[in-house]
Amino acid sequence: MIASCHFPGLFRQLVGPQSMRYKSTHLLSPTPFFAACLCICQLVRAAAATEPPVTSIAFAPDGKSVLAGSQAGLYVYSWPQVKLQRKIQVAALNIHDLAFSPSGDRLAVGGGTPAEEGVVEIFSWPGGDPVKTLSGHEDAVMAVAWRDESSVASASLDHSITIWDTRAGRATRVLKGHSRGVSSICFLSDQQTLVSAGIDQSLRVWTHGTGVLLHSLNQHTRRVHALALRPGEGRMPVVASASRDRTVRLWQPTIGRMVRFVRLKAEPLNVAWLNDGSSIVAACADGHIRIIDPDSVEVTLDIPAVDGWAYSLAVHPADGSIVAGGRNGQVRRVIPGPANDTTDRVGRQ
Repeated sequence: MIASCHFPGLFRQLVGPQSMRYKSTHLLSPTPFFAACLCICQLVRAAAATEPPVTSIAFAPDGKSVLAGSQAGLYVYSWPQVKLQRKIQVAALNIHDLAFSPSGDRLAVGGGTPAEEGVVEIFSWPGGDPVKTLSGHEDAVMAVAWRDESSVASASLDHSITIWDTRAGRATRVLKGHSRGVSSICFLSDQQTLVSAGIDQSLRVWTHGTGVLLHSLNQHTRRVHALALRPGEGRMPVVASASRDRTVRLWQPTIGRMVRFVRLKAEPLNVAWLNDGSSIVAACADGHIRIIDPDSVEVTLDIPAVDGWAYSLAVHPADGSIVAGGRNGQVRRVIPGPANDTTDRVGRQ
């Protein structure tokens, strides 16, 4: 039995703040007292879901910890135990994306306040100390992507993409072309080509050096949530996109072509690739993680992962396990395989 509590405020009152860190995350054999506490937590969850959803999640470069961001802040969990280690103080009221620099010694956190301000906060890693704050967007930052050690891009609901010099702390270029907010971005491996996606249902392909728009791709019929570049060198770049139209689509952005697509049972909210590029991983609105073969565009695994929407996901850099983030602060480890094993569901403490 694996139990979890999604209402830590009540649990803290029942067991005390020092016990809560351990008792609420991983109770394999609860005593009657703790079982009663858990039952109370489950009963009040529907009426008082106080924990915000985990909207961004990322593995640390060494794979020994996982970071989860939400309106409640930025939390660091151990991996694979999924136990709370610490909280990193951020200025943004909402956190929408996390990205580590290529060397892994810095973390970019994108967020802000809707209709007011979008920021990118840079932290040292593993220290978690603030290094720089990049501000200038007029609406929340929804996505961040590193180009190299000194350059990061941010995508905002203000319809723009900004390229930043992280050492100087200033914008070097602003890309405008989306008619609505920009929800996701990724650099191709050449570091010269940027792909963006937005609420305007389109993908756009840009040249980083000049800011020239190369291609506009408009096959999606609803807003696009997320992009993910297929890992691996020596082949034509392929980008996967996840959209409210319930499709995951595959693109060859350098030639401006959609290759194929699959329509899922539930809306995909986020997308990633397994490390060898053999499969796409989609986090869906029904709480499932779906593994998709990119060649046949068939769902090869359908794994229940979280209660409610699965907002965010990340793939472990070494072993291929998956972490999913959901409502009420859920963070869950998912092991793709024949047994569809899932473990370690927790709530924020």
